[in-house]
Amino acid sequence: AILNQKIHIGLTDDALETLGKTGLQAHKTSRRDIAYVLSTPGLIGATTVSGTMVIAHQAGISFFVTGGIGGVHRGATDTMDISADLTELGRTPVTVICAGIKSILDIGLTLEYLETQGVPVISYKSDKLPAFFVSQSEFNAPIR
Repeated sequence: AILNQKIHIGLTDDALETLGKTGLQAHKTSRRDIAYVLSTPGLIGATTVSGTMVIAHQAGISFFVTGGIGGVHRGATDTMDISADLTELGRTPVTVICAGIKSILDIGLTLEYLETQGVPVISYKSDKLPAFFVSQSEFNAPIR
């Protein structure tokens, strides 16, 4: 998170409570937003997977765990709504362990995008890819 114009890796109970109380007023902070949030007094930043990857890499952290990653949104062929998480996964050398692609997204297109970015997608103890809220989706895991 970004609190008081400083990056925080690992949050104290007080910092976590501050972030929680800020709720949806926290600025969703991906790679592109880090400098803005750091330079804006009073702004609280909740990092996305892409923002967390950038910060982790800068801090020498080689992996982290998160709930789910962003992906290609349904209807992206019209909107081009594709999460910055996917590009970051292809460019920043940090391993992300997660419960899969968020199930509200287009998992098939997300897998295609990750393949294009050269991102290995590995499933643990399952031939099927998890989908955030469920342990198995209809999609085969590229690597088990």
